Amino acid sequence: MKNTLTNIVGSALLLTTFASHSAQVNLVNPSFEENFSGWTEVDPTAVSGVAYDGAKSAKFQGDGARLEQTITVSSNTEYTLTAYVQGEANIGVDVGQYTYSQAASNSDWAKTTVTFNSSNATEITIFGEYNTAEGRVDLFELSSSELVAPPTTSLPMFDLEPSASPSVNFPLNGWKLDLPVDENGNASGKSREVKEDELQSGYESTEFFYTGDDGGLVFISPVQGATTSSNTKYTRSEIREMLRKGDTSIATKGITKNNWVFSSAPIDDQNASGGVDGVLEATLAVNAVTSTGDSNQVGRVIVGQIHANNDEPIRLYYRLLPGHTKGSLYFAHEPNAEASTDKEQFINLIGSSADNASEPSDGIALNELFLYRIEVQGNQLIVTIQRDNYEDVTETVDMTTSGYDVGGQYMYFKAGVYNQNNTGDPTDYVQATFYLLTNTHVGYVGN
Repeated sequence: MKNTLTNIVGSALLLTTFASHSAQVNLVNPSFEENFSGWTEVDPTAVSGVAYDGAKSAKFQGDGARLEQTITVSSNTEYTLTAYVQGEANIGVDVGQYTYSQAASNSDWAKTTVTFNSSNATEITIFGEYNTAEGRVDLFELSSSELVAPPTTSLPMFDLEPSASPSVNFPLNGWKLDLPVDENGNASGKSREVKEDELQSGYESTEFFYTGDDGGLVFISPVQGATTSSNTKYTRSEIREMLRKGDTSIATKGITKNNWVFSSAPIDDQNASGGVDGVLEATLAVNAVTSTGDSNQVGRVIVGQIHANNDEPIRLYYRLLPGHTKGSLYFAHEPNAEASTDKEQFINLIGSSADNASEPSDGIALNELFLYRIEVQGNQLIVTIQRDNYEDVTETVDMTTSGYDVGGQYMYFKAGVYNQNNTGDPTDYVQATFYLLTNTHVGYVGN
């Protein structure tokens, strides 16, 4: 049975019917925001600050200029390759011994399209190249006519529209987004921050945060990229709860209407906060984890958190070890270091957190749907995992001595992907797709 938090205000429309539609193929760095990372580049090709999407594009300056990327595809499938071209350029795809291409000559940015069948090939090479005069290319996309089977599940899900922006499908006015690139689209410096109003107005990143082909909300974060602060070692594509909903007169940090507290906290803090206790509930599937890097980091990603002033009452991990087809779920409980002598705990939910763990027989595979529920009732932290055809898994942590009931400790939920690998190949990445995301608190209306 699921635990229930009483006096919670908030709602979600829960439906499980979806339309089928074409499948988008993930490309590495399709808009050149990370220069030529993921591409093989032949001079004279350069990165340009004139762009259709983001802050950069690729520029072909003379004979022989070319860039290409090899992609895994399904055989005997119809595909469409598109890119935006300004000036003169040729885009195309090598499929075995055959090449399909289209030349473009545009005074302004315009989409160029190439359609082809993959025949017996399971790998293809997409490319852009010089064509008689200087030109630029940006935002490569590859899609197939193969229909994506909609999720079939008894788990709660939103009614999602594949053609809509994330904020149409998900209530995002009470969140902000952190991305693994800086304000200029570079994989360095402080990460780009998308505030509540911009996020709710239809913001979408074609590389890191977008509506998937089945209407789910896709989060992607590579090994290498910008981080939220100098104290953070890892990249993230993650949303942070903002109870103020765009009211910038309310401070982001502190005991304010932007954050929440435990019902075990001092009554003055409860009255001054934006909510008391809380539930974060999400239905999701992890689609990709890192496969390169140090053995103590490979395959790890955090998909949900409660963050306090400086510490984290919970970090929820999914981990898939190399050679395994089923992954583990576990969480860390970190006490408030300023008020507690307790040590951080790691609690296994499904499988084990160990670097050399055996593959769990009841583990969670990539692309398998599951629901997590992170709940606080006073000093009780209750974590529940639900899946189709499995019994619920629930673990409770008594936080009485964890130091979060002292004055001044404020909380906020986080969700998405927080990549826990900074040693792998720079283009290696983590990805998850969310189909439900609700946050509720006593005294706070979530939607």
